[in-house]
Amino acid sequence: MPDVFVVLVEGNLVNAIERSSATPGDPAPGSRLDVGTQLATNYREKGCIDGRYLLADAEDAHSFASLCLEFTKGLLERRSRAIGELAKGDDVC
Repeated sequence: MPDVFVVLVEGNLVNAIERSSATPGDPAPGSRLDVGTQLATNYREKGCIDGRYLLADAEDAHSFASLCLEFTKGLLERRSRAIGELAKGDDVC
């Protein structure tokens, strides 16, 4: 069986990129578009991007891991702006 690359995201952070041997019955690795859609679905349904994302090659795995980090960076920047815009005495966002 060919190797697949797993991008492991926990707590909205990329924690690992691992090479794994695929076995019959394992989900097939997706394209960058497929796993990007999976990431968006996870965020919409769970409010986080945590998951195991399977890709066919190392280059796609590294590219996807960077996308995950950019996504998280965007969330942090948006939250930071919201906090900065709070006036004293406003409810916490």
